[in-house]
Amino acid sequence: MQDLYQRPHSPFDDTAIERLRRMGLATAEDTPERDALSVLSAVFAGQLYDDLCDYYQNYENVRELLAQLLNEAEGADHKQKFLLICLQYDGMFRDLPGPIWWISGSPEFAELFADSFWAHLKMLKEDAGT
Repeated sequence: MQDLYQRPHSPFDDTAIERLRRMGLATAEDTPERDALSVLSAVFAGQLYDDLCDYYQNYENVRELLAQLLNEAEGADHKQKFLLICLQYDGMFRDLPGPIWWISGSPEFAELFADSFWAHLKMLKEDAGT
């Protein structure tokens, strides 16, 4: 049977905040749940780090890519930082994970997620001695 999966709805429609609330990423007042976003960003930054290592299978290439990405993220505005995350999944031919997809339609959520994501990825790079 052919896989006909398509993402339902859009992170830019009225249901997005409800979905973020159900995931524990938004408060009852529809503001970002900062601690939850911080944990989520650390999880996905760690997963992306491992995915990059698996995808490139040459740690020198990963090291160079991480240096380039972190440099780009450092000088980027919040939208660009979030887009840079999305582009990494696209570059490895992977779907954007569901929670990141739903965050994408909410600028305040995306900003907090991206800032924490890049900070965690930078820490991982430094811990690895690269």
